[in-house]
Amino acid sequence: MGESISKKKTSHIFQIGREPHKTFTEWARSLGDIYGINMGQQYWIILTSDKVVGELLQKRGGKYSTRIKSYYTYDLLTRGKSYVSCPYNERFKMLTPIMHGALGQRTVRENSKLLDDEFRILMQNLCKDSTNAKDGFYPKYHFQLASLNVITLLCLNKRTESVNDPFYTNFETIVEEHLEAAKITNKLSEFFPILKFVPNHSLRNKIIESRIKMEAFLGKLIKEVEDDEEKKPCIIRTLLNKKDEGILDELDVVFLLDNIFSAGTDTISASLTWIVAALANNPEVQSKAHQELDQVIGHSRLPEVSDEPNIPYIRAMIKEGQRYCAPIYLGIPHGIEEDDEYNGYHIPANSVVILNQYGIHMDEKRYKNPKEFKPERFLGVTESSAALANGNYENRDHFSFGAGRRLCTGIHMAERELLLGVSFLLWCFKIENASPLGEDGKPIPIDLEKIRFGITVWPEDYHVRFVKRHDNVEKVLFGLSQI
Repeated sequence: MGESISKKKTSHIFQIGREPHKTFTEWARSLGDIYGINMGQQYWIILTSDKVVGELLQKRGGKYSTRIKSYYTYDLLTRGKSYVSCPYNERFKMLTPIMHGALGQRTVRENSKLLDDEFRILMQNLCKDSTNAKDGFYPKYHFQLASLNVITLLCLNKRTESVNDPFYTNFETIVEEHLEAAKITNKLSEFFPILKFVPNHSLRNKIIESRIKMEAFLGKLIKEVEDDEEKKPCIIRTLLNKKDEGILDELDVVFLLDNIFSAGTDTISASLTWIVAALANNPEVQSKAHQELDQVIGHSRLPEVSDEPNIPYIRAMIKEGQRYCAPIYLGIPHGIEEDDEYNGYHIPANSVVILNQYGIHMDEKRYKNPKEFKPERFLGVTESSAALANGNYENRDHFSFGAGRRLCTGIHMAERELLLGVSFLLWCFKIENASPLGEDGKPIPIDLEKIRFGITVWPEDYHVRFVKRHDNVEKVLFGLSQI
């Protein structure tokens, strides 16, 4: 047996601080790409390089693909029915093709027009609001609405017209409460067993209340599909058919739908919110993208998916956005249920394994000048992130979609939505920073270090203006006349 990796670092949960991604990355500089920390009764292995992620999570995926059971998230919050939190077992293997069927490549192909239409509507909404908000606005809620509509259209053939619609506001509130209930500070008894003898009834009731609200919200959507006399095909109907076949039960349908909504809305809207902030801070990057779009697309139509090979700078910009300001910093922890050996160190069974995406993305050895937003670093990379994620770890563009057998199920959908979102935005608009002016007379750069940290990471509120780039923007978006 090798030396225990735990000898490389002994720590405490409260030493991590409010920015764990930075703490873990700083420790990696002195301790190496893989080290262990004691988190109360839990033992965490922190992975901070492409090599160690590739060799453990990819090459040894069968060992490192489980989840260490969490009482709060797996039992209290999801009744043990979550696909995302499911251990790597026969149930997980049974659910995986169902989830891939809901969000995979075939679904993306079959719903190409739906995606095009929804992102055109997003541009229409941004155009309208830009006219009425001369001082700019925070675009997060528009991106959330668009990503929510994509999922509700796929799941039950329904869409929402406005961020003021009760359906949207209810959904946003429920999701925020759900994520709040799942945060790490609610799980201290899993790190410190003695706290189990000091029950926090208020916290427990809050978590259960959040779950009940989510179940009721999704239950209504499921009932709508059940009552649809036309029996229109959709994801919920597919799940209900699996229930009729005896493959799923009623709660399986609810919590698979919960995972689909979470996977399909939060990360996409967060990614677009980050990219817009980065573009507002980097007008020279926008200028290069505008030139490419003008040369390849012109001003008579919006970009199309078929244009992707001919707009390499846009494609590189999306990859750089997922690296430079990814919506996931630490991901959802993996786990290992049996002892393992790596480079002479012993990795104990039941360790929690953390993929430090932030640390890898800020690795100067892998990405020169990582603090710079520089799409040029990905020019010449023609493969999709999905293809690269399943290949050699050295060739990966970024790690925002995770790694190994827990790679994001919705990766194909996410890549299509990001392509449409970014290319449409830059075809239509010049994005201007609407922050107050600094001493140099220029807007103060948006501070991308100010974040809202959770499973998904968001930038703090900022204001930008979306300025129409040419006279044909409204004509193309709203079909006001033939071009």
